Amino acid sequence: MVWSVLALLLVVELLAWASYGVLGWTWSPAWLWVWLLPLLVVTLWALTASPRARWRGAVLTPLVKVLVLTGAVVSLLVTGHPVAGAALAVLVVVTHLAARHPDVRAQLAAAGDRSRVHS
Repeated sequence: MVWSVLALLLVVELLAWASYGVLGWTWSPAWLWVWLLPLLVVTLWALTASPRARWRGAVLTPLVKVLVLTGAVVSLLVTGHPVAGAALAVLVVVTHLAARHPDVRAQLAAAGDRSRVHS
């Protein structure tokens, strides 16, 4: 179950980043923003919200995650993709609720302890 939840979390992140590419395509010049906007979001995520982020924090990490994921849903809605935006919103909520399950959290904590020993 843990690996399924982790895979879904990865899919949610990838879809969120792609939605910023959709938003970038609507800005001028599209050829620049279609890759620059997702790159900026991925960089922000890597520095603050990823498991090995340099600036993880009890407030900063959840705040960045909420802002990025909410922005992804909103970007789909404002670019004329309401079904995709709603589907992403549901997927974000369901996946993050599944990640809060006690069994999943315990196995993730154990896996995190093992990875710290090997790194």
